[in-house]
Amino acid sequence: MSEATARGLIREIVSDLEAARSRLTAACMDLPVSPRSDVMLLGEEEADFTTEARRTIECVLQDHLEPLIQALLAAADYQPAGEEDA
Repeated sequence: MSEATARGLIREIVSDLEAARSRLTAACMDLPVSPRSDVMLLGEEEADFTTEARRTIECVLQDHLEPLIQALLAAADYQPAGEEDA
């Protein structure tokens, strides 16, 4: 696989991940906020499904998906020092 092809493939994957990020964000926003979410998030009461789903999606987006997208973009744009743009 050529360098240009690899960079293009990585950018396509990033596009797919950005679409997944949008879908997850929309799904999270569509989940109702439990009136007891404050005590659930403090661990004082067991979380209901929507609270756990929202918490999981928010953590996945922030802790995993966004760093993955940024790392792949950096890899696709990487140019070793001293080399000109391809």
